Amino acid sequence: MSFVHDDPEFGDLLTSFDDDQPKAVRCVHPLVTLLEKLDAIHQRVPRPDVAAATFVRHFEDAARVLHGLAKLPPLPDYVDVRDLADDMVARRQLASLPSSSDHAFMPTTGERWDAVRAAHAAIAPMFWDPRVTLDDACGAIRGWIAETFA
Repeated sequence: MSFVHDDPEFGDLLTSFDDDQPKAVRCVHPLVTLLEKLDAIHQRVPRPDVAAATFVRHFEDAARVLHGLAKLPPLPDYVDVRDLADDMVARRQLASLPSSSDHAFMPTTGERWDAVRAAHAAIAPMFWDPRVTLDDACGAIRGWIAETFA
């Protein structure tokens, strides 16, 4: 027997499942995920001690959220994404508001961006759809930030 079966009252498990299925699934709004990914990119790109492979997927994930903005559900509890971002900064869930001039969103030449590009190429087998290039992802990110946080 597992711990869950030994102690079914742990974490209110006794009432949160029906027939081994959760009664509800709590999902995070994609805009929260987007802001978290942009913050992670902002913090990790400048740090050569952080392997590019640990965050390179964030560029493509962010771009895909941005490409699907029109299909997203309304943002509950906030006037707009700026209001959400301000709240996340106040709660220290984000280091700062994203900036379109952040060098983390501007692929250039050099050792760090070479490592980011190599990590981006290395994860190609994980995808079955066409990839979003780093340049395209960063362009979409910068454009959205400039429009949203101007």
